[in-house]
Amino acid sequence: MEDNKSASINNDLLFHFENIDCISQSYPFILTSHHTLILFTNGCGTLTIDDIPYLVTKGKIFLVQPQTMIDISDINNGYCFYKIAFSAFQLKHKHPSPHLGSIFSDEVEYTIYPYTRLIRLTEDLYNINPKLDFLKQQGLLYELLNLLFEHQLHKNYQMTMTKAVEETIDYIHNYFQQPLTVKKLAELARIAQWQYSTIFQTLTGKKPLDYITDLRLTNAKELLLQTNEPLKDIAQQVGFDDEYYFNRRFRQVFGIPPKQFARQSKQKTVVKDWTGHEVAIPRSPHRVIYHGETFGDMLIFDVQPIGGDKNSISKSFYKNHVPYIQDVAFPINLEKSSKLNPDLIIITNSDEQQYQELSSIAPTITLNSWDSLEERVLLLGRWLSQQQRAEDWLEHFKTQEKTMWQQLQTVVEPGESASVLTFDHGKRLFIMGCTGLSTALFHPDGFQPHPQVKKLLQAGEGYREIPIDHLPQYAGDRIFMLLSDKPESQMATIELINSDIWKGLPAVQTNHAYLVDATKWNYGDAFTREKLLGALPKLLVTAR
Repeated sequence: MEDNKSASINNDLLFHFENIDCISQSYPFILTSHHTLILFTNGCGTLTIDDIPYLVTKGKIFLVQPQTMIDISDINNGYCFYKIAFSAFQLKHKHPSPHLGSIFSDEVEYTIYPYTRLIRLTEDLYNINPKLDFLKQQGLLYELLNLLFEHQLHKNYQMTMTKAVEETIDYIHNYFQQPLTVKKLAELARIAQWQYSTIFQTLTGKKPLDYITDLRLTNAKELLLQTNEPLKDIAQQVGFDDEYYFNRRFRQVFGIPPKQFARQSKQKTVVKDWTGHEVAIPRSPHRVIYHGETFGDMLIFDVQPIGGDKNSISKSFYKNHVPYIQDVAFPINLEKSSKLNPDLIIITNSDEQQYQELSSIAPTITLNSWDSLEERVLLLGRWLSQQQRAEDWLEHFKTQEKTMWQQLQTVVEPGESASVLTFDHGKRLFIMGCTGLSTALFHPDGFQPHPQVKKLLQAGEGYREIPIDHLPQYAGDRIFMLLSDKPESQMATIELINSDIWKGLPAVQTNHAYLVDATKWNYGDAFTREKLLGALPKLLVTAR
């Protein structure tokens, strides 16, 4: 494992407060003469620092060095920020000398939650009379810098620990047949055992020993399908010393004994898919390739997909839950798919030529990813012979979802409408319908679809391209703007946010417009929908 490294601050630096301003009127640019902290308490748009654009939202903090040009001409007129100037001095020599470089990090942009303490310290600093309380003024500056330093230190340390734990996950997959303990894994990662277990569960959703057991059982399923070896031999090959314990754990996890699993896997059942094919598929499919945007639906079942679009999965919340998924590319690659020897292929498109090619590899069925979450989960439950699991998950999810919206009744007004927008394929603007983030927003106790969005939902459309000048006709009381990871689409988003059309939207003027990472949140699969139950309230409450 790699040695842990963390951020450090130069102990030979001394800081001196210079001045603080609260700026809330038209102000084209700033040329800093000192180190400068900028803290936004309101605003939306683009802040350009030495020709590099940064998106501005409430609570964003920027730390810049002396002689830095800051362009604020592209931020909407409702902005407000504090500008704190201070000097830094190097004490290594006999006489203090000005320090013009970075303080503790080359990072410029910071987002600290909760930022209420930061705002309170800044307001206290702004309200102090420097002639009466000079020492308190300097002390508050040090407190502000310490908050940023702790944020940077914690961020770097967490990243280092996370990477170390991820490396032990690789180790587990290579040596799961051997005796493994949490103590040994924590020692490999060089972090405390309690920290190791916490980070591991965050990454994988499972405790370390449960993860190891599941991995051993998954490999046991492979051997049960591929060989006729005695259970005792299979158990030992995957890391179980006791055949009876292996048999008991297999039944606990999969609901049936290993021998019955092997028999059922050879049985077939006929199903009808989205595009009308009647296909004989394994009654209990095990080696499943799932190719489509709703890949996360599979993760609520105990069938671990063996193949998918790894590029898309690598950007998702569930990437660490399928660390050894094999890539079949996008569009799906026939050669890569064939090498995985699947017993079932599920695809979410209606390309008949592609379907015929894939069905020559293994039984293939199509699924409409624009169907509702409930329809998809119940259908997968039937195909995977896990109907009860599907029904139990849906019942639990619906209860949690209703509870979330009821708790948000103080934030969301009855009948409020919402729209989800994104730029994609360059500078093309789309309004989202029955796919992606929008599927999580519309609920009897939550947001209602904007009338134009409602038409898309009724027509079963996932999205529709709209001209930018038609945006006001599609904008709801709340706007969720998805940020693409493609540079051209990102620039189009920034241009829109700085335009008069955007600034004139009621949702923008009431601070009810939200910037959301499309690569993580613009999915309607079961796994992401569960994550949104916790993330959506934070987004709506924090932005108030």
